[in-house]
Amino acid sequence: MIISDGLTSLPTADVCIVGAGPVGLALAFKLETLGRTVLVLESGPSAPSQGLTEFTAGNHAQPAVSTSRGIGGTSALWGGRCVPFDDLDFEQRSHVPYSGWPIPHSSVSRHYADAARFLQAGEVGLPPGRGGGEEDEDHEGFTLDAVETWSRKPAIAPLYEPGLIHSQKITLVTGAAVTGLVLGENGRVKALRLDGRGDVPMPNQVVLAAGGLETARLLLALQGEHPALLGGSEGPLGRFYQGHLTGYLAVAHLEDGAVIRKLSFASDGHGHRSRRRLQPSERQQASEELLNIVFWLDAISISDPSHGSGRLSLLYLILKFTGTYGWLSQGLAPRSGPTKPGEAFRHLRNLRLRDASPAPILRMLRHLWNDGERGMLMRSSGRFLLRYHAEQAPNAESRVRLRDGAEGASTLQVDYRVEDRDIVSVIKSHQLLDEWLRAKGYGRLEYLQPDEERFRSVLAQAFDGYHQIGLARMSEDPGLGVVDKECRVHGIDNLYLAGASVFPTGGHANPTLPAVALALRLAEHLAGVTEPASPAGTMQEARGREEA
Repeated sequence: MIISDGLTSLPTADVCIVGAGPVGLALAFKLETLGRTVLVLESGPSAPSQGLTEFTAGNHAQPAVSTSRGIGGTSALWGGRCVPFDDLDFEQRSHVPYSGWPIPHSSVSRHYADAARFLQAGEVGLPPGRGGGEEDEDHEGFTLDAVETWSRKPAIAPLYEPGLIHSQKITLVTGAAVTGLVLGENGRVKALRLDGRGDVPMPNQVVLAAGGLETARLLLALQGEHPALLGGSEGPLGRFYQGHLTGYLAVAHLEDGAVIRKLSFASDGHGHRSRRRLQPSERQQASEELLNIVFWLDAISISDPSHGSGRLSLLYLILKFTGTYGWLSQGLAPRSGPTKPGEAFRHLRNLRLRDASPAPILRMLRHLWNDGERGMLMRSSGRFLLRYHAEQAPNAESRVRLRDGAEGASTLQVDYRVEDRDIVSVIKSHQLLDEWLRAKGYGRLEYLQPDEERFRSVLAQAFDGYHQIGLARMSEDPGLGVVDKECRVHGIDNLYLAGASVFPTGGHANPTLPAVALALRLAEHLAGVTEPASPAGTMQEARGREEA
C-alpha cells in the first residue's frame, strides 16, 4: 500500500524503515518475504533536506545532484554500475588505518545474487567471456578479473511501485519527513518525530536508510539531546567520511587485441552488460602499500585528436562540417583534456594514417552513441582514456558536525577530506600498471600531465559526496564504530542503520550492490528478533495506549 495523504493514520508494523531508496526498498521487500509487516517512511518526492548543509571544501557534490528523494531515492540519479567487494576489503590491512570489518565478506557476498536481481543486473563478480579453466590472476602484478555489471533499469521506482501498491504487508508513506528520534527511559526508540505529525510512536524495530548525510544528521541531533550517546561529540559518529577518487591521469595505448577484447563490454544476451577492469593483485597492494583501485577503458571522444585514429578524425570532421556533431555527441566518450588551438590541423594529420579509409565510417556512426559498443570505436588505434576508481583511506578528521542556528534550524557542516596518501596511491598504481603493461608486452601508458602536475590533477578530480561511506561505521568496539556487526546502533537495541554509511572501508566498489546485499542480511536478522506487531490498530491508537 502507498499512502500519500499526510493526514492518514499510520498502521503499526514489525519494522519501520526511514527511506525508500534502493536499500530501504530491498530491505522492505525481503522482510515481506520473511512474513514481517513493514512501514516505510519517505520524505519525498518534494520534501527538502531536514536542515541546512554547508561544505568546508570544494570537493563535495551538492545535495541537489548527489541525492534524490521519493520512491526509488537516488536510483533516479544512479548510472547502474553494480560492483562486489573484494575479500581484502574486509581484512585488517597494516597499511590502511582503521581497516577491517567485524564480519567476513562471505556474510555479505552470499546475498549478491539476490541484490543483483533486485537491481536488475546480471550475474555479478564473474568475468564476461570466461572460458573453462581460463585464469587471469597475476599474483605479482595486475588481474583482469575485477568486474562491473550494469543494471538494465537503474531507476527502480517504476519497477517496484506496483508491488508496493498491492502489498499486504508493506505500507509506504510519502511526504513523511522524519526530523528526529525520541528515546524512552529504557533507551529504546519510542517514537519518530515527523514533520507536521509530531511524535509518532514506534513500538518495534526502526531502521534508518536515509543516506549517509541524512542518517548522520538524525543521529547527531539525537546525540545533541543525549550527549553521552555514541561516545559523545568526540566519538565515532560523523567521522571517517569516505568516497572514491576517480578521474583520468593517462591514456592507455594497448597493443594486444586479446586484452582489448577482454576489457571491452560484453552482454549476457538478456540486456545485462558487464566488463572487466584492471586491478593490482592483493599481493601487490600489500607489498606496495596501495589502496584498492581499479582501471577501465573509456573511448576518447572523436573530437579529441589525441585518439590518433584517422578513421575517427575523418568521422568527426564529416559530422562537424555537416552540423550534426552537436546533437549526436550528447553523452559520448570524454576527452583527454580541454579543447586546444590547432586541433583541426591535428585531425588532418591523423588522416595521413593508414587507417583513414572511409569504408568503416557508416558502421562506426551506427554505434557512435551506443555505450556498450563504444570500445570498438578505438580498436583501430588502440588508444583509450584510462579511468581510475580508487579507495580512500578512513580518516577520523574527515567528518560532519551539526551546528544549531537561529530559530532552531540546524546546519550540517561537511568537512570531507582527501588525504595525500589517497592521491599518492593513485599515482603509484598508475606507475605500476605502466610497468606491468610494458613487461607483459600489452602496451603502455601515456600521461596527460607531466610528473610534477599529476598530484594536483588527481586532487582536482577528487570530487565525491555521492557514495557517503563511513559516517556511521561498523565496529564491535563502540569507541570505533556506531553500529555493531548486526548494524544495530550501539546502546539503542531497537535502532538499526542500512546503507553505505556503515561500511568501515569502501574498497574500489560502487556501494549500491554491497549496500543492498548488506540490507538483505539485515532483513534476516530483523526477522529473527522482531516480535510480530498487533494485527490491528494504528500508531495513534498505540500512542493512546502508551499514554493511558
